[in-house]
Amino acid sequence: MKSPQHLEQLPALLATFPEATVVFTHRDPVAVIQSTATMLGYAQRMAREVLDMPGLLAYWTDRIERLLKKGVADRPLVPADRSYDSLFHEFMADTEGKLDHIYRIYGLPRTERSRAEQAAFLEAHPRGKEGRVRYDLEGQFGTKPDVVRERFGFYLERFSVRVES
Repeated sequence: MKSPQHLEQLPALLATFPEATVVFTHRDPVAVIQSTATMLGYAQRMAREVLDMPGLLAYWTDRIERLLKKGVADRPLVPADRSYDSLFHEFMADTEGKLDHIYRIYGLPRTERSRAEQAAFLEAHPRGKEGRVRYDLEGQFGTKPDVVRERFGFYLERFSVRVES
């Protein structure tokens, strides 16, 4: 699960797919929030003359906090033998190794075809392919990453999430 909106819907996910194995991806919430708010701020520039960037950041900080709190509360609903917590920084440092590990612990075949398809996808979609966005919470939104991050200690500690710079 890469999209945090699913964290708010674990009971529905499990009701619909009772035998599902769920891989949770855990990342610094500030990285997620600044990416989302920056992207939506750029999009709003096309339709609005006046932007409320601090308001946009406040909305997404509240939204992500709510999602993560619900996800932490509902995380025990997914049995340990059908769930895996993947730290974003570990996955990015060794994607192949992490995929091998996940496939192995769940007894799934990682065939040459699946390896080739995954490698082709990663090659076609490298990070930074279309350039890099420079995030500036202070300049664009009037706050510092550490101020936003203060609200997420419950999550960072629960999953040993690495703080991103």
